[in-house]
Amino acid sequence: MGGWDLVGDSLMRALTYLFIMVSSLGAMTLIAAAAPGFLLRQRQAAKRGMRRCFLWGLIFTINCILIAALLRLMDGVIAHVIALAILVALLVVALSGLAAVSCEVGRRVMALGHRYEWSDLGCIIVGTLVLFVTAVIPVLGWLLFAGALLTGIGAFLDSATQDWRPSKQQAHDSATQTQVSTPN
Repeated sequence: MGGWDLVGDSLMRALTYLFIMVSSLGAMTLIAAAAPGFLLRQRQAAKRGMRRCFLWGLIFTINCILIAALLRLMDGVIAHVIALAILVALLVVALSGLAAVSCEVGRRVMALGHRYEWSDLGCIIVGTLVLFVTAVIPVLGWLLFAGALLTGIGAFLDSATQDWRPSKQQAHDSATQTQVSTPN
């Protein structure tokens, strides 16, 4: 293997990494523009309970990968399509969660420079750049990026379950209020 082969291989890796970063940034921007309120709730969930969101993300990711792998072992087209759908859903959840974490990282980085008036999209760009540049660092960067990704997935799940829970919580609260307000 000559010197030019090594240069070409390194250049190809760098271009692939750049393509992944730009395409992820584009997808996160679309998700943030489509649902800015949900992005805000994800950021709040990630700030409120980082450990809980990390564990939710870890368990959800492991379960999705295991279910997709088991479906892949089955015969038939339907199982393969369901496995692919599970992995695509995991990708969408991961990008949405990473957008929320990137936005929060971007806000904190910009606050270090005393620039507080940035839009969510600007903070997503700055945060994504910081996270992807950090991910280049062997081992430590990989762990930080994986932690941010899993926390984002957990924040997505936490926000999604909060969207589902209030209807049950309101019904429970109204039932409790009627029990409390009745005279003895």
